[in-house]
Amino acid sequence: MKRLLKLLPTVTIPALLLCAAMQPRGAKPLYTTDIAVTDDGYILTADKGSSALTMIDRNGVKQAAWQLDREPTGVTVKDGNAYITTSYDEGYISKIDLGERSIVYTRPTGMGACAPVAAADGSVIYVCNRYKATVSEVDARTGDVLRTERVLREPCAAALSPDGRYLYVNNFLPAGRADEDYVAAAVSIIDCGNFKKIKDIKLSNGSNALHGIAFSPDGRHIFVSHNLGRFQVPTSQLQQGWMNTNAVSVIDAEKQELIGSMLLDESDRGAGGIWDVACDGEYLVASHSGTHEISIVDYKAMIEKLAAYPAPEKLDYDLYFMRDIRRRVPVAGNGPRKITLREGKAYVPTYFSDTLNIIELATRHADIVACNPMREESAADTGERAFNDAAHCYQNWQSCNGCHPSDGRTDGMNWDLMNDGIGNPKNCKSMLYSFQTPKCMISGIRDSAALAVRAGYKFIQFFDIPEQTALCVDEYLRSLKPLPSPYLVNGQLSEKARAGRKVFEKHGCAECHSGPYYTDMKMHRIGDDIEFEEGWDTPTLCETWRTAPYLFDGRAATMEDVFLVHKHGIEGKISQKDAEALAEYVNSL
Repeated sequence: MKRLLKLLPTVTIPALLLCAAMQPRGAKPLYTTDIAVTDDGYILTADKGSSALTMIDRNGVKQAAWQLDREPTGVTVKDGNAYITTSYDEGYISKIDLGERSIVYTRPTGMGACAPVAAADGSVIYVCNRYKATVSEVDARTGDVLRTERVLREPCAAALSPDGRYLYVNNFLPAGRADEDYVAAAVSIIDCGNFKKIKDIKLSNGSNALHGIAFSPDGRHIFVSHNLGRFQVPTSQLQQGWMNTNAVSVIDAEKQELIGSMLLDESDRGAGGIWDVACDGEYLVASHSGTHEISIVDYKAMIEKLAAYPAPEKLDYDLYFMRDIRRRVPVAGNGPRKITLREGKAYVPTYFSDTLNIIELATRHADIVACNPMREESAADTGERAFNDAAHCYQNWQSCNGCHPSDGRTDGMNWDLMNDGIGNPKNCKSMLYSFQTPKCMISGIRDSAALAVRAGYKFIQFFDIPEQTALCVDEYLRSLKPLPSPYLVNGQLSEKARAGRKVFEKHGCAECHSGPYYTDMKMHRIGDDIEFEEGWDTPTLCETWRTAPYLFDGRAATMEDVFLVHKHGIEGKISQKDAEALAEYVNSL
């Protein structure tokens, strides 16, 4: 213990700086993205707002902090070492010897590095490279990437089977078209022997925003927490009971098949903003970032009830399944996201209030730690908090984040929205540059993003938002910044993308997609089969690599399909080579 608490002189490392940090008065929000607990009972938090890994004791006393030069996205602890993923333009994994307080290495893995998972013997660490759509196997000793495998779309969490044979990986969003009857994200399975993907398990219809994944201790079940969108009904359905619901899917580990999706909502109150899930064999615990609570489920009773359930394929419509086997426990603070369980306790930091809840699962007694008591929000910070708060919704079913997860982007699904008329489902748009590129909504029904924000609360969430709060949401949306495209090579267009730029010019794409945002901000009719009122709003091409599927109804799964299958903007013929180059260029913007 004394060795662990020994502070060393400050040491500068290319990616990390070791220091004993104190939060000053008027400190910026921490925004904790992950949490881990050491064998000695020390708590590690990965804090996005301060770009730091922080160590505190059980009383909340800070022992040390490691300043990072990128935003930390995940942390895990194994054999006295902490493994931290960081990401922005590139993704890295760093190893810290917690005993010596020394940085062992910092190594690249892939853009969007997150969710580190340690093998049981500690020999390798698995890292999800979210924006490269890959998973890397990393040598824990050296940090070298040993093998990399591609999955479907935005891998953001992973769980290793207790026997170490399989890695189950959450794909955050659906990977196909949005205009089909069945649209759902999937869990990919990687065989750790040859490190090849062997299967994708598609979850229940409407599944998206897959955040958490965990094994039962006996290895029989995998649990996945996610949003469950009822995209086949209009948004008026929210007033009748649901639109976005909140679920934990159960996968049979032996069969590698979906059993069903359990709803954590109730008939008269949603559990908006489901985030993480964890299981210790006594309890299954899920966090609800929008309603500021956790669900504590009697695990054994749940498994017995699930085994006796007559039609598991219909479980995702049963709002009564959790009755009598679950408790909804409010937490201190706002926005609980990540959870870690240890010795009968749940460690739950709140993302929007920098508060750590340590909850005794059996008694539900909570010890509260104020990690950043001098926290102060900017207007944009307040707006982000409101954007994610299901209290601003009828019966707490959802927040703005329900359809625009991951910093106001898209859920990849089609919705029939009341704020522009029923009977015309359209693909969900990213809110990046919504204030910079009016009109708004695909139909252009709102002249400005400010009007769209207020109409969204009124007609989609059935909530009268106070104007001061709406102004803060405006500031949050104005503050959104694009991520650099993973298609770039050292920050520059690839050779293929440069060829695609010539194709872009040849076909006159800039007639509509012009200027710094690659949009003329006008309405255009683009075919008899897809006309709507005055046409369709020209979307920005910035960050299109992140916003599939494409076209107004999500009929194009990939950018190549936009040009090859649907001939969007193409007069005459286009070769496979030119279409692929054009797609490469657009995906690089």
